[in-house]
Amino acid sequence: MTSTSTRALADQARNPRLALWQRIAFWAMAHADHHGHARAYPGDLRRLLGTDAHEVSRAIRVAKQRRLLDDTSHAGCLVLPGHGHHPCDAHHREAS
Repeated sequence: MTSTSTRALADQARNPRLALWQRIAFWAMAHADHHGHARAYPGDLRRLLGTDAHEVSRAIRVAKQRRLLDDTSHAGCLVLPGHGHHPCDAHHREAS
């Protein structure tokens, strides 16, 4: 992905007119590594969305239901669809 594409995705992640679940999905796409994992550090997603941890969890859950994120995703690691089989440093399989 080009830096222009990544920047456009990151811009949409900050777009307050979009639903939180959409913004979470855009953030994951903008920050995913070559294995489809977007590592989020504590507070990153709360600051991005300007909300609390409960709303972040809800947004992740809705994005998973809409198949924009893999079922292994959580607040520490957002995983793009089809990439849940790759290991990551967030140990998302243990956190499930």
